[in-house]
Amino acid sequence: MEPIALTLGQQFDLEQRSRDISTITDVKKLQEISKDLLLAWQKEIARSRAAACSQPK
Repeated sequence: MEPIALTLGQQFDLEQRSRDISTITDVKKLQEISKDLLLAWQKEIARSRAAACSQPK
């Protein structure tokens, strides 16, 4: 299976948000962001699983 490539727009967004996160010094804010990212990651796994299961065989 080939690795999934990010679009140029996604790469730009990733870099921008990474820089934004790097500037945060508030631990509570970083915890909130971490929890939001964890939830988004798990939802994406669930969506991918659902899409894979709905593919015709």
